[in-house]
Amino acid sequence: MSREILVALAGNPNVGKSTLFNALTGATAHVANWPGVTVELREGRTSHHGVEMRIVDLPGTYSIGGVTEEAERVAREFLISERPDVVVVLADATALERTMYLPLMVMEITPRVVVAVNMMDVAARRAIHVDLQGISAALGVPVVGISALRGEGIGALLDRVLAVAEGREGRKHPLRIDYDGLEPYISRIEKLLVKSGWKESIPARWAALRLLEGDPKVAEAAGRYSEEVKSEAERVRSEAGIDLRIPPDQVAVESRYRYIDRLLRGRVRRTRLLGSGLSEALDRVALHPLGGPIFSLGVMLGTFFLAFVANMGFPLNLILYLGGMPDLAEAVEELSLTGLLGGFFEWLGAEASAALSNSGAPGWLVSLVCDGVISGVGAVLSFLPLVLTVYLLLGALQDTGILARSAVSLHKFLRKFGLSGRSVFPAVVGFGCNVPAVMATRALDDDRERMIMAMTSPIIPCQARLVVMLALAGGVTRDPGGQALVMLAMYSLSVVLWLAVSALISRFMFRVRSAPELVMEIPPYHRPSLKVIWWYARTNTEHFLTKAGTLILGFTVALWFLLHFGPSGFVPQAALESDPSSVEGTFAAALGKALAPLGSLVGLPDWRMMLAFEAGFLAKEAVISILVTTTGAPDPAGALRALGMTPLQSLALTVAMMTYTPCVATLAAIKQELRYVKYVWRVVAYEIAMAILLAAAVYWGGVALGLS
Repeated sequence: MSREILVALAGNPNVGKSTLFNALTGATAHVANWPGVTVELREGRTSHHGVEMRIVDLPGTYSIGGVTEEAERVAREFLISERPDVVVVLADATALERTMYLPLMVMEITPRVVVAVNMMDVAARRAIHVDLQGISAALGVPVVGISALRGEGIGALLDRVLAVAEGREGRKHPLRIDYDGLEPYISRIEKLLVKSGWKESIPARWAALRLLEGDPKVAEAAGRYSEEVKSEAERVRSEAGIDLRIPPDQVAVESRYRYIDRLLRGRVRRTRLLGSGLSEALDRVALHPLGGPIFSLGVMLGTFFLAFVANMGFPLNLILYLGGMPDLAEAVEELSLTGLLGGFFEWLGAEASAALSNSGAPGWLVSLVCDGVISGVGAVLSFLPLVLTVYLLLGALQDTGILARSAVSLHKFLRKFGLSGRSVFPAVVGFGCNVPAVMATRALDDDRERMIMAMTSPIIPCQARLVVMLALAGGVTRDPGGQALVMLAMYSLSVVLWLAVSALISRFMFRVRSAPELVMEIPPYHRPSLKVIWWYARTNTEHFLTKAGTLILGFTVALWFLLHFGPSGFVPQAALESDPSSVEGTFAAALGKALAPLGSLVGLPDWRMMLAFEAGFLAKEAVISILVTTTGAPDPAGALRALGMTPLQSLALTVAMMTYTPCVATLAAIKQELRYVKYVWRVVAYEIAMAILLAAAVYWGGVALGLS
């Protein structure tokens, strides 16, 4: 967006609106000259992602009825006449029942609204939890938690302002509230206005409601179209008062508060704080200069140990193998959530194949449904348990206050790499899936840090890459202990690369001279609330499904097409399974052969390895299925043997697979969050270069040492 956008800032008195205005505009603020306005309006400017914003601070008001108060009239007239691109309306996190009234009224005039819930830090101190995502979903507009006084959440707020201004988020139409007994009268007046040719900038429904409430300004506007409409509206208003035995404006006010009550019911929760003695004892560990980082890392490792064991059996299966209990290790793998889901989709694919074949469906359709669509849905849902489990565990850490202390304890270390302690959260999420990790960067207040984290989070190995690394580790060594060391080395290398690349991007791409400061208030320890934890996990998992799920499914079907079609037509799945060489007649093989010279640079000359890389670009877990399919081997270890891979080549392949470009779903998330395609291409370029250089160093270094 190249043009300047106009942002109006509205809110009740004493809700922190002036503080937010000052935080946004700084030294650019000045008193604006607006014709016909006697109440002072302030105007300022800010820039975000290269987009200039003109921000107007409207008078503090409790509503925009505009019947009696001058401030209300000025605020409403500005919204109607100036038609700002976005209206940011503040609410108080500690008093939402009262302060959500104004946002509702604004949303009835314009859908271009962002609700900023201020004083989230005060709410945390009082153990008040707000389901912001739930409120956002119910209203259909972005709802952002901020602390204007501390400057927390400002970057996320401006992101949502841009998203609404550009039409990427928000409502398409004004909010429609059910006004109970007033609805028949609203409908009658609305029809009169539409019939008279109503062309004002306010919706006809809202104008009809205001006429029922006795608004003289709207009555004057209606009179310009037809005095008959004006007098008929007054007659309907009198009729409504007689029929309902209560003034229509009182009915409207009560209806709005009932709407707020329904909106907030189950979405605001107060929990109990831990005793001061226990809190102090915990802080002596969590905030200790030396013990704090160790404690935080231990908590993170424990969290992911539980998440991965529940979903994949890893690393408990390796521990059991090392302990001489292979049968129990296999049982853990089979009974993991991923194992159970995999078994279910295998059964579903077989049943669908039999049903379609018996119905006489053509072979390509059977393959598309079973090997494309059902496999794609299975690929999406295979991530779901891990993403949900990770967010449940992280939600518990956040709700109790431990996650904030982890950010504080690790801040000093992360500053050396151009990051703040807040970057711990998206980094940790990345071990589950890179897509929600990129989306989690919204919570970072410093704009450059958010961009750095969005560009470097894909270095962190997600669950899909974990599956690939586990399979390839079997080609490096058959010893379970050796495989565990390979995995430990890969994870350690990924963390080192994440930190190093973050520092390089910070210093050379964004020219950051000093690392971002950590400005946050440490909340008191809370007793965990299952409901609050569920809010957190549910909304973040839904984001993953909506943003990544469709892409993963779509590209799985695209990969099916490349593997089953070629210049000569359709290649059945049965042919691929019985004769692996038949894959050479597909479009996928042609792509793999085109990249074979690149593979030779890192000691991986076989075109099937390059085909696996291509598949990994669409979805990392597809790497293993490609190697197995194209070699006809029963398992990944057999596929590596069929390719003639040496342990050194397997290690080089493992390093390359761990570091090269993220999947398309992650790239789409980066584009969405950073808005510019140039950043996506930079991520693709540096990760491909890094993968080639590291894999070549491993392979040719090993050759030089005589390890081939």
